Amino acid sequence: MKTRNLFFKTAILVAAITMVGCTNDDAVQGDKKDGGNGAATKVTFISEDVLPTRANSPASRTFLTHAIGKGATPYWSTGDKIWAKDMRGNWQESSEGKLNKDKTRGLFSIIGSFKNDCEIHYTGANSASGTEVTISSDQKQEKPNDFTHAGTSGDCGSAIASGNGNQLKFRLKHKASYLCFQPRTSNKYVKNSRLFKIEVISEDEIAGTYDFANGTLSPSPKFGGSKKITLTLDGRDGFPVTNSQADLSVNGSYIVIAPGQHSLTIRYWLRNKKDIPFPYGGPALEGTVTKTVKVNCETGMIYDITANLDPKDYSSKYYMWDARNDQDYWKGKENYQPAINGQSNSFYYPRSVTDSRWYNEKAFSAGGAERSCINCPNVNELSWYITGGNPHWDNEELWTVMGHIYVGGMWFKKKNKINSFSSNNSSDGNNYTTKDISCNILNHNVPTGRPSRIDDYFFLPALGSYDNGTLSGIGTYGAYWTSTPTPMNGNPTVATRGAYYLYFYPVEGHMGCADVYGGLNRYKGMRLWTAE
Repeated sequence: MKTRNLFFKTAILVAAITMVGCTNDDAVQGDKKDGGNGAATKVTFISEDVLPTRANSPASRTFLTHAIGKGATPYWSTGDKIWAKDMRGNWQESSEGKLNKDKTRGLFSIIGSFKNDCEIHYTGANSASGTEVTISSDQKQEKPNDFTHAGTSGDCGSAIASGNGNQLKFRLKHKASYLCFQPRTSNKYVKNSRLFKIEVISEDEIAGTYDFANGTLSPSPKFGGSKKITLTLDGRDGFPVTNSQADLSVNGSYIVIAPGQHSLTIRYWLRNKKDIPFPYGGPALEGTVTKTVKVNCETGMIYDITANLDPKDYSSKYYMWDARNDQDYWKGKENYQPAINGQSNSFYYPRSVTDSRWYNEKAFSAGGAERSCINCPNVNELSWYITGGNPHWDNEELWTVMGHIYVGGMWFKKKNKINSFSSNNSSDGNNYTTKDISCNILNHNVPTGRPSRIDDYFFLPALGSYDNGTLSGIGTYGAYWTSTPTPMNGNPTVATRGAYYLYFYPVEGHMGCADVYGGLNRYKGMRLWTAE
């Protein structure tokens, strides 16, 4: 993430009765209504611009153009108005500005009496108050690298006028903050997708209606506060993400945000109409790539936020329970490995104890895993993840495996965020690593969605499993080994034994289930994981 000043062209606004030698683009003469001290006068405020330099303070105008590494240039927008505080302390609204052809200068008129050092506010497009600013929680952008929505999204500024009589001028300084998103990818599925929405979620309020009476946004909203800003892109099909390097012309996207130190979760929403693997139906696969960032948003500053939107790619390795290290289910036979749900290979998967990929046959009484599953959580730890880990089924986060893109998985709290987490005892007080009874702990009330404070959690994708060489469950359920065998052992002559594993899946579209499961299952190909 890079930080850039908003290096604006300086806008000097002058109240004038007579401007000798000025063209219509340069000035509009004042129209005196009545005389005497404090008499109401039609005052024309005239903006003039100066070439920007990096030494300039941030200054006026209501839509912005931005170049990476070169700050931003502001312009007036059609319909812009300003507010000025008159000699009686009342805020007076100007007429709509008359803009020159390229919108670098504006002419504004206000009926009133104004003095030296009067306050000037810009409170956003369509504002109805000189003392309130609304930073929208629902912002929209129609074209890449187009920040013409700044004024309607919450841009604002203030100044102190100087001069005598009707000869007043001021330099407006921006008081909001701004984010510029610059997504990129090298993933073919993302390149086949369109970026149609960006959600910015904060631990504190970043939008709402703020008090602006003193020319600075209040620390928190007066009302309508929101911890989320949603930027809708295009409104129809979104922006492409075909670039492998940051390119504003392809998908540069902007929001106005309240100043402050923010811990942000940024969710980039993608829609893919070309690559829809089983089990998904419908016209498109939609999902998110999520990033987190901490940023100190200062007033009048724009922040470049780059993001690689390659979804996390997971390995193709599945194991029988505690098979030998590096002897995964398809070791040496990768060319025959089924890669999508329902595919099967009945010959090249491990089928007997003589195969080096075969599971560990040790009995429950002989202790836990000692090879590939040795670093997996034990059954006691698993119980804590299920009952104390606040699991959430997520049907939105995108990920890839074996050349295909999917959504679906479960969030769990990290172990250092779970009260009383223990490896020696389960959440019901038993030690199922030595107790010769089966553990059956489940959470059948798992909500769908994403938990708050996402940094306290880790994500496990629904990677399914192999059963006798057939792949099933990718995008539908997750099956992850523990390091603990179960007391259940089958007939040794058919070599079937059990081990505990984590099993999770969605239920009825709005709930989920996370289960400590055990059975005669060591022969299945499942995933390894470590306790986070």
